[in-house]
Amino acid sequence: MSTRTSRVRCPALVLRRWPYSESSLTLRLLTPELGTVPVLAKGVNKLKSGSLGVLDTWALVEVEIGGPDDREMLDLYRVTLLDRMAGISTSRERLAAAAVLGELGEEAAPPGMPAPRVFLWLQEALQRLAEDPAPRHSLLVALLGGLDLLGLTPRLDPGPGDEPVWFAPATGGALRSATRPADHARRIAPAALERMKEAQAGQKGQDAPCEEVDACLTILGDFLHYHLERPLRAWRALLEAPATHL
Repeated sequence: MSTRTSRVRCPALVLRRWPYSESSLTLRLLTPELGTVPVLAKGVNKLKSGSLGVLDTWALVEVEIGGPDDREMLDLYRVTLLDRMAGISTSRERLAAAAVLGELGEEAAPPGMPAPRVFLWLQEALQRLAEDPAPRHSLLVALLGGLDLLGLTPRLDPGPGDEPVWFAPATGGALRSATRPADHARRIAPAALERMKEAQAGQKGQDAPCEEVDACLTILGDFLHYHLERPLRAWRALLEAPATHL
C-alpha cells in the first residue's frame, strides 16, 4: 500500500546541520507550518546544485520540503536564501546566544505542529542578535519572550513590603522574604528586577549596566534549568564567551 506524498513551501530557520554524505546534509529546520522538522538535503554541497553555502546554521531560507507521510525525515526539493544572519557568526557570544534561543525554539515547536508564533519570535530574535552591538541585551528580551511561548512566564512582581526580594524558580519567580527561601533562590537587586520587567515588556534597555544584564541572565538560566529539568546545552558556552561591553 503506497503512502501519500505531499510538499510544503514555506520559510524556515536552519537550527542545526550535520554531514550526511560528501555532498548531502541532514538539517533541523524550524518552520511556521510544520514546527521543528528533520530534513535530508541531498546533493546541496555540489557546485552545480546552486545551494552551496545557502544552508548555513541560523540562515533564514525559503524551502520546498516533503515526502511520504510515513517517513521520519523529509526531503529538500528547493531552497532560496532570504537572510544569512551573517552578524551572528562575528563573535562567540552571538553564536552561543543564538544556540540558546534555538534550543528554546525547539522546545516550543514540537515536530509536525504548526508554530507560527514561535517561528516569528525566533526570526526576529536572531535578526536583532545579528545586528545588536550589545547582544546580551537582546538575548534577555528574547529569553523572556521564549519563556512566555513555553507557558513559563516568570513572576516579576514580588508584592509590597520592605523585605529583600529573592528569585525562586520553584515558586515561579520574585518574592519577598526576610530570610532565604527553602528552595534554591538568588537575591535580586531592585535595579536588576526593574531591568527584567523592562525586558519582559520588550524594552531592550541599551544603556543598562552589564552587571544588571548578567545578573538577569544568571537568574533566567536557573529558572530554565529548573523548569526544563535540565540545563540548556548552549548555556555553558554563553557563560564562557567573552561579553560585549558598551
